Amino acid sequence: MASSFDRWEKDPFFSAAEEVQESADRMESTYRTWIHAKKDASSLWNSEELRRDLRIALGTTNGRLSYNKTFIEDARDRHREFIIAIEDQISKIEHSLKESALLEGKTSSPWVRLDEGECNELALFLSGP
Repeated sequence: MASSFDRWEKDPFFSAAEEVQESADRMESTYRTWIHAKKDASSLWNSEELRRDLRIALGTTNGRLSYNKTFIEDARDRHREFIIAIEDQISKIEHSLKESALLEGKTSSPWVRLDEGECNELALFLSGP
């Protein structure tokens, strides 16, 4: 069975998150170097060059985060729309079954009872590949 990290690694958001994290790491490293250079007047670092590098790293990180945030929100909206559509289908079919049972003078239909093997197969199907 795959670990949660393996599943996360296969998730399409994983590479996007990695890109954002790499940018954030680069930004943090540049920031620490810039702070150190500001405190140490005898530093060999060019403060203006570090400031420029920090602005670039900040802009890159912010841009990647904004892009991926929009991507994730769009995917979340599509996921929500999918769930609503499936719930609507389920509701219509349940209503139709109940209506049919009432017209035939039956009580509402009981849920299907699965044996252990069928339960395992259903669980495997629902958990996906």
